[in-house]
Amino acid sequence: MAHAMTHHPSECLAERSASIEIGRALFRSPALLGGPAARAGLSCNACHSNGGMNTSFLLPELTDRAGHADVTSEWASRTLGDGVSNPIAIPDLVGASGKSAFGTREVPTLAEFTRNVIEQEFQGERPPTQAFEGVLAYMRALRLRACPAEHLSAVSLATAADDVRRTLAATREADAPTRSLLLLAAQDAVGRVVERLPARHFRRDRRRLEALSRDLGAARNASDPLAVLEATAWSTRFDAAIARIGPREQRTYFNEATLAAALGQP
Repeated sequence: MAHAMTHHPSECLAERSASIEIGRALFRSPALLGGPAARAGLSCNACHSNGGMNTSFLLPELTDRAGHADVTSEWASRTLGDGVSNPIAIPDLVGASGKSAFGTREVPTLAEFTRNVIEQEFQGERPPTQAFEGVLAYMRALRLRACPAEHLSAVSLATAADDVRRTLAATREADAPTRSLLLLAAQDAVGRVVERLPARHFRRDRRRLEALSRDLGAARNASDPLAVLEATAWSTRFDAAIARIGPREQRTYFNEATLAAALGQP
C-alpha cells in the first residue's frame, strides 16, 4: 500500500500548451466532479493516475476489487445508478486521441464520453467551455510515444509542489469562470501537500500551507484574483514554505518507508 501511495504511472504527455495545462490541473481536481465523489476528494486522476490506469484504486462505494469502478453506482449517480454492483476495469486514457469509441456504451466522441462521465456518472455541473476544452486537450495530449522509459514515477514533494505552481500558472490564461475552478484546484493541490506532512513533526509547516490555501480561497472572490495573489507575494511565500520542508522530506509521507511505518507495514 505504501508503494502504491508513493508511486503512480509516469505521465505520457506529448506537449504542453495553455489549454493542456488548464485541463491537466482540472483533471486532478475534485471540483470537476460532483456529489459524493467530489466530497470524498475524488478526481479524474483518482482513477486515471496521470492519465493511466490506477490499478490500486479501491473505494467500497464504487468497487469490490482493485483497479475497477462501477460506472452505474447509485452512490455516485442518481441518473445512472442501477442498484447492481458491476464494476468494470478502469481504462487507460493514454492514446485516447486515436480511438473511435469510448466506454462500455461505445460513445463515438471523447467529448461526449467525458461530458457523460462528469455530468451523468458523477453528477457534476457542466464545466465552463474553456475548462471542458482544456480537459479534452489534456487527454488528447496523452500519447504512447511520449511515455517515459520508467513506467512508474515517484510522488514527491517536488512533484506535488509543481502541481500547485502549474495550476496557478494556468490561471493566467483562463477566463473568469475557469479561473475560479483553477483556484479551487490549486487549493486542493496545496491540500495534497499538507496531507503528506505528519502533524507531529510538521505542525508549523502545515499551518503555513493551510494559511496559503485560505488566501487562495479569499482571492477567488476578488475582482482580480491574480493581482491579489501578487500583492500578497503568494508564490514567494509558497516557495519558502516548500523550501523549509525539503531538507526533512524523508520524514514526510512522500517517503515510502515513513508511510509504511505509519500504516503499520513491515
